[in-house]
Amino acid sequence: ALVDGSFLVEIPGEYAFRLSSDDGSQLWIGGSMVINHDGLHGAEAKTGVATLTAGAHPFQVKFFEHQVSEKLLLEWRVPGEDDFVVVPKTAMQSQWPAKRAITSGTKRVAAAFREKHDVGPEPSGPHNVLTDGQIAEGWTQLFDGEQASSAWRGYRKDELPAGWVVRDGALVRQGGGDIITREQFDDFDLYVDWKVEKGGNSGIFFNGGEEGGAIWETAPEMQILDNAGHSDGVSALQSAGANYALHAPPVDSSRGAGKWNRVRIRVQGDHVQYWLNGQKTADYVIGSDDWKARVAGSKFTHMPMYGTKSKGHIGLQDHGDPVSFRNIRIRRLDSQPES
Repeated sequence: ALVDGSFLVEIPGEYAFRLSSDDGSQLWIGGSMVINHDGLHGAEAKTGVATLTAGAHPFQVKFFEHQVSEKLLLEWRVPGEDDFVVVPKTAMQSQWPAKRAITSGTKRVAAAFREKHDVGPEPSGPHNVLTDGQIAEGWTQLFDGEQASSAWRGYRKDELPAGWVVRDGALVRQGGGDIITREQFDDFDLYVDWKVEKGGNSGIFFNGGEEGGAIWETAPEMQILDNAGHSDGVSALQSAGANYALHAPPVDSSRGAGKWNRVRIRVQGDHVQYWLNGQKTADYVIGSDDWKARVAGSKFTHMPMYGTKSKGHIGLQDHGDPVSFRNIRIRRLDSQPES
């Protein structure tokens, strides 16, 4: 289960949170994990702290139940108080509309895949290098297989979080929150290889800004997912290769957990295209009537900055699961005609 919304903070300062659950749960605030209470266990509590300014702070509570008995309780201790209390409803706000129009007729909960596309073997090497031809065409690396801090930093941070490490030529997420490119990009062509473990979830953002509490308040996301092992995989809108929650891939072209996938994201003006393992998975125009209708029917409808930036940072998501990246290369298209 996933609960998302915003905490409405009146008193700035250090807030202590206590998350009790049976079984696993996590608390995320502003794109950073505050409490990791994952795993199989009985009704137990775990605490964490976060320094919050006055205003709205987006949060997510993730929870799962295994077999019998269940519990989920979120409490906080506000600055100046001694005791934990249940977070009051007046201090929380939903991202979803209060009322949503529903037409008559039979409905599916979410679009489901009807076809699995065979994409063949994993991408071959050499990895994290550019050919002379690619260099002549204007491609540059955003990761060389040895270090990442020259091109990447934490979201709303100056340095790369320690939880993102280089291992066996891959940039591996172990924790620390979302990361973004130090540079901003307008029109571009981007290639990335990714690999998740069983049940893994992550994403690639673009046109991201740092005005909000999380990058997904501004940036569209190409979903990264173990379709077969994660509950989001039952919905094509939340599957690997989707424009998350807005545009579903026509087929499942992902490779499973433990295997490398190659994606391409091309952005030119407002025209955006995604490919996953050579299969086009999304093709849309930001700001079009179709785009506006999809956003209005999604959780993004109350995020006024979502999809409005013409340039911004590229981001890699820390969704709480191990994920690896390699072969990250980009070519600016700012002065090229659309093809």
